[in-house]
Amino acid sequence: MKNLSCGILSLCLIGGLLLSACGKSDDTDTLSNSEEPTNITSPAPSTNNNTPTNTESLIEPDEKEAIKDITAADFKKGVSIDFDKYKGSFFDDNIISKLRNNLESVVENNKETFKENLNKESLESIREGFYYTNENDQFMFYDLDLIEKVDQPEQVRVGVRFAKKSSDWSVENQGITYFFTKNEAGEWGIENID
Repeated sequence: MKNLSCGILSLCLIGGLLLSACGKSDDTDTLSNSEEPTNITSPAPSTNNNTPTNTESLIEPDEKEAIKDITAADFKKGVSIDFDKYKGSFFDDNIISKLRNNLESVVENNKETFKENLNKESLESIREGFYYTNENDQFMFYDLDLIEKVDQPEQVRVGVRFAKKSSDWSVENQGITYFFTKNEAGEWGIENID
């Protein structure tokens, strides 16, 4: 029993010595207030290249607030957007024509016309799922709430307000954004709809 007590006491003493040695080792690694660190790590450069460097907008914030939602009594199937009201330097007849064509294809439930001005083949399946989930739905595109051009990456963004009338006659107001970019031939086309 005496040997067991001595063994436990020896282990405790050895453990205490080891702990105090580790503690002293940690103390030597800390800097005093007057010491300067010898190696400074600089932050990594930003890899976010999608920050717009210049944005031109054709819709002022107060114009966005003036847009009213469509009620069931107001609903008229079709495209009733006054595009001339917003026409500007980059929002020209070319982009307006492609946007109007795409919106009219949705109203007419014409999937072939819908594809005409898309830059990517794969985009059609993404948006067909959004617009064409129920063929009985009716659409009224009635205003724009965003028209801007950014330089980096070069694109034109157009926010479209619309009302969707379901087969149960309920009307839901929504917004969607069209993203136009130049294709390989340098022509503007619809890159994404989100």
